[in-house]
Amino acid sequence: MQTRDEHRGTSATSPAPIAAAQAESSDQALVARPWTLDPPAPTDAALRAHCAQHHAGCFACRPVDRGGLGLAFTVQADGSVATEWICPPGGESYTGIVHGGLLATALDSAMVHALFARGIVARTGELTVRYRQSVRVGEPVTVSARHRGANHPLHHLEAELRQAGVLCAHARAKFMAVAVSER
Repeated sequence: MQTRDEHRGTSATSPAPIAAAQAESSDQALVARPWTLDPPAPTDAALRAHCAQHHAGCFACRPVDRGGLGLAFTVQADGSVATEWICPPGGESYTGIVHGGLLATALDSAMVHALFARGIVARTGELTVRYRQSVRVGEPVTVSARHRGANHPLHHLEAELRQAGVLCAHARAKFMAVAVSER
């Protein structure tokens, strides 16, 4: 069956035959997953592998001592990803308040990691952040994200950032799966 690939303006075979044909090789099985409508269950192994292969220079993931934010996500029992994080020095906007752009970066990064945990490589297509409460510098926050669904080639995700159990920011995003040739 042929479908229209709006992103590239070309026709492509439907996702199921692609996934079945490429799943013959373990290397290709992860490549096939971005185009399926039902991505695999998340695992820490997939998360680590995709981070190492596709995200090694990421500002959000880079350790604080190398100029990054130091975010390190793990897969949770409910299939989401999460991390506890303290904004590094220099991340203030107003006195004692974490800069909103860094919060958006943390939320976006959480959603990328939720995709990596499912073996999906994708790029942010749209990101909407709703700030609900200021985040205090020097105090831990929990950043989490979950995959909400897919509509070839888009993946829909949500993320939230909480401090002391209080919702401080919520994000929704659409991510465009990346074909092998685009990586």
